[in-house]
Amino acid sequence: MANFNIELKGDLELLAVLNKSNSQIRNATMRALKNNTEKTMQQAKKNAPVDTGFLKNNIVTRYEDMSGIIHSQATYSAFQEYGTRYQSGTPFMRPALNFIYPKYQKDMTDVMRGAFK
Repeated sequence: MANFNIELKGDLELLAVLNKSNSQIRNATMRALKNNTEKTMQQAKKNAPVDTGFLKNNIVTRYEDMSGIIHSQATYSAFQEYGTRYQSGTPFMRPALNFIYPKYQKDMTDVMRGAFK
């Protein structure tokens, strides 16, 4: 069973500041995180190759503390993403992350600017 995870996590010091910050800043941070995580999931689904639709329909999100996790529950996801020695990959997760990263970075920068005024 192939399994892979791609995680983007913030700096530990920043996370500590956010955990101690007021609820308004935490809420704005979580809104930015959730919005961008959901948009990334939608983009990954858009990029996913479709034969039976199983891969596309099994890309899901979940949230733990202040982390957004996008996970493909299809056991063959890594083979699709990276390929095998017999076939080239059809990346769907990495392009989605590359697509959303500039917006996520801008959204988080805006939240931080508001937090440290």
